[in-house]
Amino acid sequence: MNNFIVGISTGNKDVEMSAGEIECSVLNSEFINQCNEHGAQVIILPQQQITSINLKGIDGLIVTGGGDINPEMYNQIPDETIERVDNLRDSTEINIFKTAEEMKIKTLAICRGHQLLNIYKGGTLYQDLEKAGFQDIDHQKPYENARKHIHEIKIEEDSKLNAIIGNESIEVNSIHHQGIDKLGKDLKITAKSPDGVIEGIETTNEWNAIGIQWHPEYLDDESTNKIYNWLINS
Repeated sequence: MNNFIVGISTGNKDVEMSAGEIECSVLNSEFINQCNEHGAQVIILPQQQITSINLKGIDGLIVTGGGDINPEMYNQIPDETIERVDNLRDSTEINIFKTAEEMKIKTLAICRGHQLLNIYKGGTLYQDLEKAGFQDIDHQKPYENARKHIHEIKIEEDSKLNAIIGNESIEVNSIHHQGIDKLGKDLKITAKSPDGVIEGIETTNEWNAIGIQWHPEYLDDESTNKIYNWLINS
């Protein structure tokens, strides 16, 4: 194991403990296992009310998936499809992005994190893909399908993601009902699904960050291995 340290954001969940039901910071252990397998140590970054997030000592960052982002973050009124909003998580991870950009920490943003990266840079979301007209592919597959390849994505040739994965198309899983609409500042689109949903973005400034709409932590495939190698070993 090397000295590379990955900071990973967490969500909160009510957990039954000896003192009753307690709200806890939770992280899918798949993230820890995959980082360890690629030689990195992990530090968990929980939700907190501190606005100035200190990431000193962290070499790489993963901002993870989870519930919907409050549409008020991108100046929209929440519709009836919005679920599992956590305002403290939204603000914590925005502050994590801010510090990561200031410190130029290599960042991998996954699913919700991919969407929040776009919001952090001034972009917006489709609150529900099906309502927005994306109906050719069922992006909101049941969670039990998280470990399956659901649809193909096309990767832009001139992109970090293409350089990382080395292919112009791969198969990915899909467990989301929202997607990127208006693209934020200093970002470019790097991948789309066949129906036009944005599946990958990356920064165009000095901050080395990529966002992906799928969940590599659930997949044991070549592209997942290459993404973790990019984050930790490149």
